[in-house]
Formats: sequence, structure tokens, C-alpha cells
Amino acid sequence: MIGIYGGSFDPVHFGHLATATFIKNELNLERCLLMPCAIPVHKTGLHYSDGERLDMLNLAIQDYCQLEIDEREISKGGNSYTIDTLKELKSKQCSETFCLIIGMDSFMQLKSWKQWGEFSNYAHIVVLRRPDYEIDSLTLTSFETVQDKQLLAERQNGLLYFSSCPMIGVSSSEIRGKITANKNLDDLLPKTIINYIKKQ
Repeated sequence: MIGIYGGSFDPVHFGHLATATFIKNELNLERCLLMPCAIPVHKTGLHYSDGERLDMLNLAIQDYCQLEIDEREISKGGNSYTIDTLKELKSKQCSETFCLIIGMDSFMQLKSWKQWGEFSNYAHIVVLRRPDYEIDSLTLTSFETVQDKQLLAERQNGLLYFSSCPMIGVSSSEIRGKITANKNLDDLLPKTIINYIKKQ
């Protein structure tokens, strides 16, 4: 199985890296891809350029060698739509099982995403649960909700699984605020990225 963990990564931080690592181990993924978007459809603008975000991701995975970067959305450019990416991945690796990893906030907004109802034809969805949501009441009509993570490996697509990954309270917007205020970032970002940001 291959995990797809998309986002702006503006900038990438310990929350992203720890989450991706946890999910890779929890689901025994063969690969976990950090996939930065080009133009985010559900967010306003980006602080860092495509090149800067990729630079920081490449610095990050020097210490997180079990993670990989997939540049396809940035290389394609324009608005990044998950359905287009899933179709492309599946067309090139039709026998592979993909797990789309998303946060609870994104999951709650999923029905506003382009052709979300078709996601189940191409991947499973793995949601990062939060304690303030009662997951028993959270479903998607086009997905079958499962509690047994082993089923993800047994089926090609169409399952919805809520991960036991602990919630990590770090956000890129919080980090950008601390950068502007010249506050300490040691607990939020790898040292290599802190040094990179200071040079920019």
C-alpha cells in the first residue's frame, strides 16, 4: 500500500512529519508520499514558493528517510484537485492500493471537493481523528467505514478508516506567525529548515 499525504506544506513541520511516520508504521505502508499541492483550492494563497516548499521538504526527509516526496502536483501546476491526482496514480499503477491521508478538518469539508464521490473508485481514505469529533457518526455514502486496518490491505479501494494517530497541535500558520515575530521554532521545525528560513 502507498500512502498519499497531501497539503500545502507551507512550511512542512514536525506535525506533518510525525503524522506521516506514524501512519506509515500503523498501516505498514510500503511507501508514504508527501505530496505538496501547486495552488490549493481550499486555502488562500501560499507564503512560500513551490521551489522553497520543495527545498524544505527535501531538507526534512534527510532526517525522515522513510518518507518520500511526490512532486507531480507542483510539476503539473495550476489548481490541485485530488481526484485528478488519484486518477493519474491509479492509471500508472493500476494494481496498487492507495490510501489518501487527510485531517479531520479536511474530511468534514470533503463534500466540497471536486468529484469527491469518485474517490472510492481509486483509493481508501484514512482520516486523522480528533478527540472533539464522535467518529461513530461520521460516514461517507460512497465509502464503507471499517475499524480493522488489515482490511485496507485486502481491498483495493473504497474503505474509510479513522487512524489512531495522536493529534499533534502544530500548524503552518502558527509557525509563520512565530517566524514573523522572530520567536523560537526549535520545537516546531527541524533545525535544517529553521536555518533555511533564516537565510531566505
